[in-house]
Amino acid sequence: MGDAPSNDTFLGIIDYLTADARQSLADSICTLPGLGAGESAILAREAQQALRDNAERKLNRILLLELHAAKLSGQLSAADESGKFAQFLQLATQDAFKDTLRRRYPVLEARLQRALGQQSKAIVDLARRIVADRDALAALLNRPAGDLCGASLGRGDVHDGGQSVAQLTFEGGKVMYKPRSLRVDQALESFLHDLFQGAADRIRVPAALDRGAYGWTAFVEHRYCENQDELKTFYRNIGHWLAVLRLLGGTDVHHENLIACGPVPCVVDVESLFVPEPPPQASELGQAVDLADAMIRSSVLRTGLVPFRAPALGMDGVDISAIGALPGQQPKIRVPEIVNHGTSEARVGLVSIDLDMARNHPCESPDISRYWPDIVAGFQQLTGRFAALHRDGALAPKLSVFLGCRIRQILRPTQIYVEVMRMLWHPASLHDEPAAIERARDLLEKNSAASLVAPKEAAAIAAEIDDMRYGDVPVFANELDRVQLDEIFQAWQAMRLDLEELTIRGALVTAHLNTRLNDDKRVPYDLRPRDPSAQDLDRRRRAMAALTVQELLELSVRGNDGTVTWISPILGRAGWAMRSLQPNLYVGLSGVAVTLAAYQREMRAGRADEVAGVAEALDGVLKVLRSTERVRPVEAVGGFIGVGSQILSWLTLHAFRPQADFLAVAAQRAEAMEQRGFGEERNFDILEGVAGAIVPLLQLADATGEARWLALAAQAAQRLEQAAIVDARGARWPAAVYDEPLGGFAHGSSGIGWVLTRLGLSAAGSAEDRRRWLALAERAFDFEESLYLPEFGNWLDVRKPDSREFPNTWCHGSVGIGLAACDLYARTGGERHLDTLRRAVHAARRGGWGYSHTLCHGDLSMWELLLRASKLVPELLPPEAMPGSAVILSSIEEHGIVGGLARDAFTPGLMSGISGSIHQLLRMHPQCDIPSPLLLECRLGEYVRNPAFERELLSA
Repeated sequence: MGDAPSNDTFLGIIDYLTADARQSLADSICTLPGLGAGESAILAREAQQALRDNAERKLNRILLLELHAAKLSGQLSAADESGKFAQFLQLATQDAFKDTLRRRYPVLEARLQRALGQQSKAIVDLARRIVADRDALAALLNRPAGDLCGASLGRGDVHDGGQSVAQLTFEGGKVMYKPRSLRVDQALESFLHDLFQGAADRIRVPAALDRGAYGWTAFVEHRYCENQDELKTFYRNIGHWLAVLRLLGGTDVHHENLIACGPVPCVVDVESLFVPEPPPQASELGQAVDLADAMIRSSVLRTGLVPFRAPALGMDGVDISAIGALPGQQPKIRVPEIVNHGTSEARVGLVSIDLDMARNHPCESPDISRYWPDIVAGFQQLTGRFAALHRDGALAPKLSVFLGCRIRQILRPTQIYVEVMRMLWHPASLHDEPAAIERARDLLEKNSAASLVAPKEAAAIAAEIDDMRYGDVPVFANELDRVQLDEIFQAWQAMRLDLEELTIRGALVTAHLNTRLNDDKRVPYDLRPRDPSAQDLDRRRRAMAALTVQELLELSVRGNDGTVTWISPILGRAGWAMRSLQPNLYVGLSGVAVTLAAYQREMRAGRADEVAGVAEALDGVLKVLRSTERVRPVEAVGGFIGVGSQILSWLTLHAFRPQADFLAVAAQRAEAMEQRGFGEERNFDILEGVAGAIVPLLQLADATGEARWLALAAQAAQRLEQAAIVDARGARWPAAVYDEPLGGFAHGSSGIGWVLTRLGLSAAGSAEDRRRWLALAERAFDFEESLYLPEFGNWLDVRKPDSREFPNTWCHGSVGIGLAACDLYARTGGERHLDTLRRAVHAARRGGWGYSHTLCHGDLSMWELLLRASKLVPELLPPEAMPGSAVILSSIEEHGIVGGLARDAFTPGLMSGISGSIHQLLRMHPQCDIPSPLLLECRLGEYVRNPAFERELLSA
């Protein structure tokens, strides 16, 4: 591997420099006994092209450098750039040019000759093997192979001395050639045949013919499923594959290694079975975090089947999993390519390309969210069968068929080898090879230090470099022995099935989310109860809260040191992925800690049922929070994700347990924010950005009496003033992940206007500062008003202006706008806020119930809006036949708690997970005084409730 294909820019020069190697290879093929004249011609033509492609990737940058050197030295005198390029082609196809290359790049000739020589030998070996095995191929084709009609050489990476996979077409059909032992393929197919007892639609690997050092497999034709039944079978079979690969320690089943053949997912490359799990890695965050990370590494995610995004060199954010890699979800990747080719201005440029779609999908536009239950059911069913076989002592003997098989271990990502190899074939490296080798060694050693499995021995690293010097991607393999097999089997026995299933569902959800990051997740769902009931509301509320807390505790990951955490889909820089929780209020540990502390308080007050283990879990979470905040500073400053969220969380915990040191910890987090400042911040919203830091700082100043925190809040406001876009429409701020400035509370102008008003009403800054902040807030509300469409009675969603969809949510839409207006009307009595509140309540009520059970974008935040509005403007909310709390409880009882963005996965977090549901179930009691995070509250009884609105719960 070297650079990407480059439009045959230097094809004439490449042919000149490789003429001898290509001719020698063609002669060897054409004189080989047993091949017909037509077969020899096919192989010779394809072999010469394979050598040409190999040389081109290694020589392009050298030829570019020589082109520009010739131009600068005056050797190219043509009038235009194309003419100068033609002159260079003529100069570079003379013997003197070879002498120039030898002088400037002393190792080039020998390295290129060896790379092409070992590739030639591998191709000649393939030709001999065609002759030797032609008759035996009938077993794979179900007919005589006949003459060779076509060949595609060099498919995939080059390993082991220039060898690579090839696709061959005979008169009798197609076969795949693989230059490795296929004994493991045969063993796996035997295992599956025994397991499924001849079921026609079972999971399969291609039929294989093993020849020791190489082998042949049947060609698998891709075809789409014909109907829904076949699609359900396909995804049930994916669940079967997950169970099999989890048992056998399988990895590297990515999108190119699985082919959808109707309802049968066929894995076509299974050399990486029985791969030992990465060793545990100790951190300073607590054993629970280490264990959670180890579970993720050893879970079904390592198979490569389920969607998983991990940062990788050159492939950041790309999902190459076998059932992921979905159309529309992939980021473009940047690859080097020659631009301005055909002229003397040709150069290497990085171009963005789409990842090629493979043959792994069972239909043209797969929506795996429709088949999550089938995948999980397939995994459960087959894992249950394995467990039964194990109880009977019959499972372990079945694994003996794999003993002695060649097993490949993926110790480094292939992309790392690609990048290092690109460096080793750079002109500077070919000019000074010792320096390049030393740099390669340094890069690999640094990767080894950061990796749990990469080789660390000097001899192994030297062997890797030597392979890459001659164009091979290094391979590590061993024969499977009893010790390694038993290690994998014991790891399977030790897995936690509940967390394994959670990981599968969570990983599937991440694929769904990565295709729909900008969509309103509520539209396809209707969670309205079919048979709502207002009977025994408090008993049902308490029971549901207790059951949900029990589920939260049961699905936790715990360390022997008392630490506690969870695994969940998390939105990060590269998209959604399964991770252990981070220290933030939105989806992280901070929000879970606040909820557990709230539940503990309500148990003590007799307003929540007793659940064993809440106190211990809270203490374990706090241990992880303290260590994580100390060791891993967060990048954001916002009120829900960032340092602001940490300040607010510790202040809330201080309200629950004022005798602890929580207030001091909140101040420490503010000191970290103070040291950091806001001058470089580019995110301005409440969720993650500058605006989100202000209210937590106001709360901290109030709790401590220290004016320094007011001054820090004023600094944040100054950054907002600097970044504001102010024109006739009002004031707005650049959005972090969207093209246009947004409206709404969590990400847009309503939230920032609310924050600036809160600051303007505080003691921060001077009187002139406060006047200026209040004025800018009014302009922010002007911008929000410009998004209001009277004909729809709702606010436009800037993310999709033509859809006319109106998300009545806290994050984007009427609920968040209404909560901000409600709070400011209560504080100021301003008619503008009252008018906004009226319209927001009407819009939210028209939207109705049944979206999700979350604080961020679900029924529980709308319930909060109606609760608060009822106190300020009672006539807005006439008596209803079925109170909102009854609708929500009935919906939860029918559907279970359904989260927000990751609604079909277990999400423990506060704003979009079950902790938020627990929190609001507690707040439904009329005497509950715990604060609501929706408006960044942290004091007990901060909001004075309206008992009349909640009379339906007084039966308690």
